[in-house]
Parts: sequence; C-alpha cells; structure tokens
Amino acid sequence: MVAHGGFLLRALALLLWGARDAAEPAERGAPELRQEAEAFLEKYGYLNEKVSRAPASVRFSNALREFQWVAQLPVSGVLDEPTLRQMTRSRCGVADTGSQAAWRERTSVLFAGPQAKMRRKKRFAKQGHKWYKQHLSYRLVNWPEQLPEPAVRGAVHAAFQLWSNVSGLEFWEAPATGPADIRLTFFQGDHNDGLSNAFDGPGGALAHAFLPRRGEAHFDGDERWSLSRRRGRNLFVVLAHEIGHTLGLTHSPAPRALMAPYYKRLGRDALLSWDDVLAVQNLYGKPLGRSVAMQLPGKLFTDFEAWNPHNSQDRRPETRGPKYCHYSFDAITIDGQQRLYIFKGSHFWEVAVDGNVSEPRPLQERWAGLPPNIEAAAVSLDNGDFYFFKAAF
Repeated sequence: MVAHGGFLLRALALLLWGARDAAEPAERGAPELRQEAEAFLEKYGYLNEKVSRAPASVRFSNALREFQWVAQLPVSGVLDEPTLRQMTRSRCGVADTGSQAAWRERTSVLFAGPQAKMRRKKRFAKQGHKWYKQHLSYRLVNWPEQLPEPAVRGAVHAAFQLWSNVSGLEFWEAPATGPADIRLTFFQGDHNDGLSNAFDGPGGALAHAFLPRRGEAHFDGDERWSLSRRRGRNLFVVLAHEIGHTLGLTHSPAPRALMAPYYKRLGRDALLSWDDVLAVQNLYGKPLGRSVAMQLPGKLFTDFEAWNPHNSQDRRPETRGPKYCHYSFDAITIDGQQRLYIFKGSHFWEVAVDGNVSEPRPLQERWAGLPPNIEAAAVSLDNGDFYFFKAAF
C-alpha cells in the first residue's frame, strides 16, 4: 500500500465535504474508494480471496465486519464514514490476522476455570514464534536525523525496559560491531522488504516488525518523530509496540492495549494494559524473583527531556528542578512496597505506586558512601535491603 494511504485520505475528505450520510455505503458513488478499502483490508489480513469462494460482495462485507469489530466500530459490513475514518488513522504496518479469535480466547480466561487457562496457553503458543532464551541483545542501527542520538537511545532503552519489567526477559545493548538478536532501523519508502511493507510517507503505516526469530523492527524515516507527548509521533510508544512484535506478540483488539494496531498517544497512565502483560507473560513468564508483575508508569516517559546535573545545581528558588530522569538511566529497581527507584549519576528518583515522582535526590543522602554511576541495583524482598553493583577497574 505505497500510495493507498494518501489517496484514501483525499477521498475521505471529499466524502466528508459532500456531507454523505454516515450509514450510506461509500462505494455506491466511489468505486475507486472501494478499491482502496479492499487494498487496505487485504494488506492488514481481513480479505483473502484465495481462502473464500463466496461472492466478492459477500467477502468484502465480511471483511468489513471483522475490521469493524476489531476497531471497536458498529459492525454493519458497510463501508461507511466511521469505517473510512478508521482506515486513515496512523497505525502499525503489521497485519491484524487472528485478532478476533485471539481476543475471544484471552477474555474467556477471565470468566472460566482451568480449561480456559489451557486454551489460553495454546493460543499464545500458536500466535507466533518466540525466543527460546530469556536474555536478548538489541542494536539501534540508525535514528531520525531530527532527534539527538542519546535521546533516541534513551527511548529505546526505556522501551525494552517496559517489557522486561513485566516478564522474565532481560535486554542489553550489543556493541555496534557485534551481532544482535533484535535490530531497530529507520527506512524510507521501499526498503527491499516487499512492496506490502514499503513505507508510505507521513501518516499511514508508521512502522512494522517481524516475529521471532528474525529480530527486526523497521520505522518510517519520513514520519515527524518526536520524544514529546504533545507534538509529532512519539517514538517511545511506537518503539515499545514494535518491540512487542519482535518478542512474538500479535495485535490486540483491546482498545487501551499498547499492542492495539493503531497509534496510541502517550498519556500519564501506565502504558501497558492487562492484555499486554498477560500476552508477554504467557510467552516468557513473570519477572524473575517476583510474585506479582510490575510495570513502569507511563508518565515516566512523557518527554525524555535531557537532564544535566551540572545545570541543576544553581537554579533559582522559584524554578523547579527536573521532575525525573526522562533520559537513559544507570539502573532501575523496585522494592516490596512497589516503589520504583531510578538511578542516574549521583542522583536517584523515587516513584510512588500512584506514579508520583520525587525530585532528584543525591545518592549520599540515602546511601552514604555509595559511588555515582552505579551499573545495577536490586532490592531484597525478604528484608528490603538494597544491593548495588559497579564494576571495578
């Protein structure tokens, strides 16, 4: 769908300008619009002419019904205005194949017993490939030229941390010259990935990824990427979504899920939904050493503003200090009361259960004698003691 997104947007604008009734089939007056809708449904896994022998009109109507169901629209089987609007929204370029069946099996576990749990395990085993190891490496191959490299690396690190915090997975950044399990790359247009995966410029498909064990996620270099919550396409959100695909997760029909197919703005609530956590834990288990899955509050990653400790020492009294570390951090851990601790340089942040974040505090204030730039931290769930690690050279 190289040029389909732009045409569909223009056709939709004409349709809305003509004040067509939302329930009236759009294809009656716009056969070309129907062709574009068919191309969209085929690209994203709703329309497969080779599978069904039903008449074309029936196949098209059934595909629309399934798309409307997954998109939380009134299920009419008619190419109406709300359906067209949904087709023009920015989204992930991975197909939605199997979303409806997956949703039914996932939700059944909420209302049934052991048999439903067994069906759920089978479903997640079938949904795609998975990595057969818990420690995965990644590499950021390139990045958008309008964003600084350190900020992008911080977003990538945080996106992987989001998944490791709710599963048995651990991630580490591989050296630039060595192999990596997962590679993140920005491309423009056709990038030798098949015409169906060619990027379509601003809007439309923002990115796509491949299930294990290919280990690749591609991002449209023509998008207006940003690390802000208020402008552009938030790269952290899209990174976290595509990383979910590289781990083996398919799209979720749950509207609030990170793995829902359509672009999700970054809010102040936790980014992962119960459906995301359920999906990744069925593939890789719960976080090691914890009985309950924890996740980073989404508000930790709103702007990724650079924090420079040298510039924060001489602030005027009326000027507030940095809220928390939007950038990359040295270490992160959580205690038995579900309080999150983030460490960077000679400071740390404490995040309460409700997501409220403290001002940066010196390490020496809490742990006398602790050197800066620690490399790892852990909390004993038995006695609450903190353990810090730093290589000696």
